[in-house]
Amino acid sequence: MSRTSATLSRVETLDRALARVATDESLNIWSHLAIDEARVAAHECDARRANGESKGPLDGELVALKANIAVRGWPHDGGLPIRAGLHATEDAPVVERLRAAGAILLGQTRMDAGALGAEGRSTLGPIRNPHRVSHSAGGSSGGSAAAIAAGHCRIALGTDTIGSVRIPASYCGISSLKPGAGRISLDGVLPVHTTFDHVGPMTRSAALLEPVLRSIADPATGFRDEPWKEEPSNIDALRESRVGYLVDLVALKVNAGVQRHYAHGLELLRSRGAHLQPVELAGFELHRVRKAVFALCEHAMWQQHHESLARQPERYPAALASMLRYGGSLDAAKIIELETRVAEFRRAVRRLVDTLDALVLPTTPSQAFAFDDDAPTDLADLTALASAASLPAASVPLPTMGDLPVGMQIVVAEGAEIRACRMASAFEAT
Repeated sequence: MSRTSATLSRVETLDRALARVATDESLNIWSHLAIDEARVAAHECDARRANGESKGPLDGELVALKANIAVRGWPHDGGLPIRAGLHATEDAPVVERLRAAGAILLGQTRMDAGALGAEGRSTLGPIRNPHRVSHSAGGSSGGSAAAIAAGHCRIALGTDTIGSVRIPASYCGISSLKPGAGRISLDGVLPVHTTFDHVGPMTRSAALLEPVLRSIADPATGFRDEPWKEEPSNIDALRESRVGYLVDLVALKVNAGVQRHYAHGLELLRSRGAHLQPVELAGFELHRVRKAVFALCEHAMWQQHHESLARQPERYPAALASMLRYGGSLDAAKIIELETRVAEFRRAVRRLVDTLDALVLPTTPSQAFAFDDDAPTDLADLTALASAASLPAASVPLPTMGDLPVGMQIVVAEGAEIRACRMASAFEAT
C-alpha cells in the first residue's frame, strides 16, 4: 500500500519530488536545483516533527522560486544572458521569511528574459505546460507555475508586473495572488518597473494562498483586521458578497471556450450565495491601458540596461533588445501622457471596485497557446486591469472538465488581499 503525503517524512517527500523533476526534464522548468541545501532543510524539518515542533503551515513545504528573486549563493540572472554567472550574496527579505517559516527551498525556475514578457519562452527554450507539452506554461513566471502543475512542489514564488503570476496560473490550472503595492518586499528582486512590480505566491490549492501570504508579507503591513482562520475552505467568504461580473466578453475579445467556463464559474458563485452584479469594461479600453503600462515598463527597463545594451547587444535576446530600444525612444512628453492615461484608469477602476466586494473576470482571454502558433497579443489585457489600478487580484482555476485550464481573477479593493484569498478558497471548495 502506498503511503500518503501526510505520512511521508520531508526527506522522502523531497526524494519523490526530485524523481519527478528528473522525469520531467523535457518540460524545461528548472534553472537551478539546490539539492544539498534542500536535503539539509528536510532533515531539520523531520527533526522538528519528531520533537512535536513546527514553525507553522509552511514548515516542510517544498518551494520553487523564480530566477529574479535573490537567494544567497544561487544564480541571480533573471533569465538574462547579460547577467549569466552572477550569484546573489544574500537572501531577499521574502526568502528570509520563507526560511524562517521552515520552507524547503527546492530551486530556481525558468522565466521570460528579464520578466518583460508573458509567453513562457526562456532564453534556453520554451517552458512547457505539463497539461499539454506542446503549449506554453505562460510567463513570465512560467517555470514556477509549471513546477506546481507537474507536481514537483505545492508552492512557488513568482513576480507579477502586468500579469506574470496570474497568466501562468491560468494556463497551468493553479492558483496565484498579485498582492497590492508594498505588501511584500521587492528588495532583492530584479526590477522591471517598481510601480507595477509585485512578488506573488503561486499554489497548488487556493487554500494555501493565505498562509503563504501571511508568511512572506512585510510584517509592517499587518493583517490586524483579518485574523487567521483554520477553516480551509473559508466557505462563508462568498455568502452575501457583492460580486461584479463581465457582460461584455465578446467586446473584450474573450474566446468562446473561456466564456463557457466563466459562465459555469458564475453559476457556482451564485450557488454559494454571491449576489452578482453586471459590469461592462469595454469602455475602459483595457488594451490601450495594457499597452501604456507595457511601454512604461519598456522605458524603465531601458533606463536600467541601455549602457550594457550598447556595449554588449549580443548578450540580449533580440526581442528584448527591440523592446528596450523602443522604451528608449519615448520622450518625456510621451511618458507623461502614458502615466496620465494609467492614473485616470486607476481612479475609474477603483471607484468601480469600491462599490463591490470583488470583481471577477477571466484571467486570460484565451487558453494556453501552442508554441507552433503566434502568441496572442492580448494575453495580458485582462490582468492589466489590477496592475494598472494597483489592486490585489487572485487567480483561481475554473472547472474545465478535461479542457485546457482557465483561470478566473478575483479583484478586490486596496488592502483586501485576505478577502481575495478567502474568496478564491471558497470558490475552489465548490
